[in-house]
Amino acid sequence: MKKVVFFLAFIAMGVATVSAQTENNEPGRNTTFVKNGFWDNWFIGAGASGNVYFGDDDADAKFLDRITVAPTIQFGKWFNPYFGARVRASGLTNLHTFNNNASTMTRNKFVSTDVTLMWNMTNYFMNYNRSRVYNFIPFAGAGWTYTYDYKNLGGLSSPHHVHSATIDVGIINRFNLISDKLALDIEFSGKLLKDEVDRRSHTKHSYDVLGSASASLVYTLGNKGFEVAELRDQSEIDALNNTINNQRAQIASLTNRPAVKSEPEVVVKEVVKVVEKSQEPVNNVVLFPLNGTKIQSHQEVNIYNVAKYLKDNASAKVRVIGYTDKATGTPAINEKLSRQRAQNVADLITGKYGISPERVKVEWEGMANPPFSTTEWNRAVIMYIE
Repeated sequence: MKKVVFFLAFIAMGVATVSAQTENNEPGRNTTFVKNGFWDNWFIGAGASGNVYFGDDDADAKFLDRITVAPTIQFGKWFNPYFGARVRASGLTNLHTFNNNASTMTRNKFVSTDVTLMWNMTNYFMNYNRSRVYNFIPFAGAGWTYTYDYKNLGGLSSPHHVHSATIDVGIINRFNLISDKLALDIEFSGKLLKDEVDRRSHTKHSYDVLGSASASLVYTLGNKGFEVAELRDQSEIDALNNTINNQRAQIASLTNRPAVKSEPEVVVKEVVKVVEKSQEPVNNVVLFPLNGTKIQSHQEVNIYNVAKYLKDNASAKVRVIGYTDKATGTPAINEKLSRQRAQNVADLITGKYGISPERVKVEWEGMANPPFSTTEWNRAVIMYIE
């Protein structure tokens, strides 16, 4: 029981570092995020840990004599803003344990690895903010520890190496530094080990505890952070498509209206050949989130409709025009955004659906000539059938 109290007290040291953050309306658990790619949000880290072994007789020794230092390395991935996993390793240096009323100190080297699941409670209960200075992250998992090269056993018998499965728990206090790709982790953790690790078995408990406090620099690889999905109702998309088609119908009606003639009209009997079409041309719109250029899955149905019409009508072409809103960004940024949006739509039409690039014309307007009065609707690509 005494060892458990020491262990809980060691973990409690980290809990005291929790600080308040400014809250926003939507917590991360209630927010929908764009799909996290396989290569996104991986991280690597390295640092050093101070280790203290909690055995039956170790409390009799001076605390400073019990502390040893070891290097640590880690790598892992965040699956979303609040759940992730990592692999961590440490060791190659000594542990200090004591017997004979702390009169004898045994030294042995160790190597330890573990796999843990991490829960970013800050992003889970508060709004997701990739630039937040502080995050509180508990973790739990399992691992393996190998101890060897025992010295000064004080008459204890061999073996001089021990394997032990471990249960690992702890907390990470993460502080984002100048760059949001680099963070400082202050970590407090503990490992439950077999009692035989300190070479004193058959004591009051069948396990011992290895407590650690570490500091590590952690660097995020690839794309940093998560993109909040801007969801649209299908009814809103349908309304936009109807607006486009109604405008096209009005233009067609004006174009087909007969012109006023000043000369007497000559009636000519004309044979008209009716050519059947598979369907009427359908213009469509693809909406994008703020600053986004990736095509969201629920928007692809509109591209599919255009591609199907082009397949059914071999002589038809499509004009793909990218737009942005005027409310955000600079002209240069918006021109780049509209160009990339239009190109991504065109690439999907030609790549996935096999339409010849000669039938797809790509244009972009930037923040000029917005087609809609609603700001958010202008973060779009409109596909005009010709």
